[in-house]
This record gives sequence, structure tokens and C-alpha cells, in this order.
Amino acid sequence: MGTLSPGRSSELPSLHQLADLEPLSTGDLIDRAVHIYRHNFAPLLALAAIPVVTSCTGTLLIAYTFTGLRESAATLPVMILGMTLGYSLTYLISPLLLMLITGGLTRTVADFVMLDVPIGFWRTWRMVGVRLWPLILTQLIGYVLFGMVISGLFFVGMIIAWTAIVMSFLLFGYLPSVLAGGLFTLLLFALIALGFVGYCAAVAQVALIPSVVMIEGRATWDSIVRALQLARGTIWRVVQITLFDLAIASAAISAIGIPFLVYVILNGYFEDLTRTPTWFILAFNVADQLGKLLTLPMATIAYCLLYFDMRVRREGYDVELLGARLESTAGVRASASVWPTANRPAPPPATSPPTETAAVPF
Repeated sequence: MGTLSPGRSSELPSLHQLADLEPLSTGDLIDRAVHIYRHNFAPLLALAAIPVVTSCTGTLLIAYTFTGLRESAATLPVMILGMTLGYSLTYLISPLLLMLITGGLTRTVADFVMLDVPIGFWRTWRMVGVRLWPLILTQLIGYVLFGMVISGLFFVGMIIAWTAIVMSFLLFGYLPSVLAGGLFTLLLFALIALGFVGYCAAVAQVALIPSVVMIEGRATWDSIVRALQLARGTIWRVVQITLFDLAIASAAISAIGIPFLVYVILNGYFEDLTRTPTWFILAFNVADQLGKLLTLPMATIAYCLLYFDMRVRREGYDVELLGARLESTAGVRASASVWPTANRPAPPPATSPPTETAAVPF
């Protein structure tokens, strides 16, 4: 769908779908993402489960190695093997699967939005195979860029945090404790909000990379530049999408974690924090992975819709598609109305009308 081909109307959205391709507010974008998620829940959940279950297995193995194996006096080689396998699953295999599924899911979601092609499990993997190496390379570069931006923001944040600490000491030295405490609390919340916005700004720079790679089919570096261009002015929309995802993840984590937390507190397991039960750590890891399982498809759909929205707002993508659709329709009608010369029947032979002279017998 990146390169329009007016001659192939099957690759273009219908007029009804083009009517829905309009500039969306962030609320409408999230509402449409929820609608797509709800109508394709089974395949989306199955796809998201692959990297999430892999990461969950790795984190559970790490947690069990730290606690359960240590308590059972396991040998050193067993602990090293468990830690190596756990970290490999969590920080190597799971991110790779996440990159692949995010890219393939982006394309299948785009086809569902634009062409009404159903989102399927195996179709998503076929889309991954079509753009496998460009997708991996571009995503890796995106992760590097994201890490660089986060590192820069962390450095700036540390400077601001130390400045805030110095200011708080000055406040407590010259102001009443109640007033100084209130100002310090406001300053702390401001720093947290600033850090969150900075994180979302870093996410916004790389969020549209899978859409550009899988939909437009561009080369690696061209895809990154194109994604950065489309990402301008999307920070506050990414903030709202991230807050919505955090709300879903928090609800899932709370539904599982709070009952376990209450049980642990009531039974006095927190009297010695160094002896936290192994099952409690494992339960919270499972709850955290469940939150990721629910939010991964949602975030992918939202950023795919954000890609189309930015193209509509800045490039008139809906008008471009409408022109291609009308040109394709006109071409089909014109070709249907022309009768090829090779297939035309020969005209009947011309005969002169009978005259009175010819009608008279000799």
C-alpha cells in the first residue's frame, strides 16, 4: 500500500473505507483501536503471547534461580545454567520475537483497516517473512536510537534531580516545614511528570518505524528518516496512548497482585524482607507479563492508526487514495467499454437495393 497502483483496484480501499480515513483525535484513535482489538481478540492475543510467554519464562527462571535454587543449596553450574537461560530468553529471544511480531502485526492491522483483510496468525508470519531482514535491521537501529535518547534524557534528568535536591534543602532551611514539604512534593511530582513525558518523546521517535517498513516497503535508513519525519508533533498523542496502556496493564497487575499482597501482609511474610516467599515473586512476575500481554496488541494497533492519521493530516493520504481509486474505476470502465478490434465480427457485405430494371425479366 506504500506505492499506489491505480490499475489494481484490489490493492486500494473501497470508497466506504476511504470515508472512515479521516483525521482522528487521540480519543477517537484509541476508541478505534479498542474496536479492532475486540473484533480480532483471539489472533491478536495468540501473537502477543509468543514474546510475552518467552519473556515470562525467562523472568520466572531468573527469579527461581535467585530464590528457590539458592534456598535448596543448588550447585553453582546449575545456577549459572539457569541464569544464562533465563537472561537469554528475557533479553535476547523475547525482544527479537517482539520485533518480528510487531512488524508483521502492523502490516496485518493496516490491511484490516484499509482492505478489510482479516487479521490471521499465519498471515502475520507470512508478512514478517516478506520483509524479514529490513524489519530486523531497522528495528535494531531504532532500539539503538531509543537507547541513546533515553541515555541523554537520563543524564539531563540527573542534573535536574540534583538541582531539585539542593533547592529542597534550601526550602527546608528558610521556609516552615509544612510549606517546604508541600513545595517539595509538588517538585517531585513535576520531575516525575517531566521524566514520563521525556520517555514518551523517545518512544514517539521510533514508534512509527514498523509501519513505514512494512507498509511503504522503504529501505532501512530511508524508513528511519521517514518515521522521524512523521513523528514530529506526536509526543502528546503518544503520552495519551501510553497512559491508556498503563491503565490496562495496572488493572491486570492489580487484579492478580493485590490479593497475593494482602495474603502475604496478613500472614506476616514481610516481617523479614530478605525472606520474601518465592511464590510471591513468581506471582508478581506473572502479573506483570499478563499486563504486557494485554497491552502489546493495543499499542501496535494504536501506532498503526497513528501512522495513517499523520499521513492523512500532512500528506492528504485519503485524497491520494481516493484519486487512485477513481482512476482505477475509470480505467476498468473504459477498458470494458472498448471492444477489441481482433474480436469484432466482420461487417455484413454491402448489397445494392433492387431496382425496377433488375426486377424486369429478360
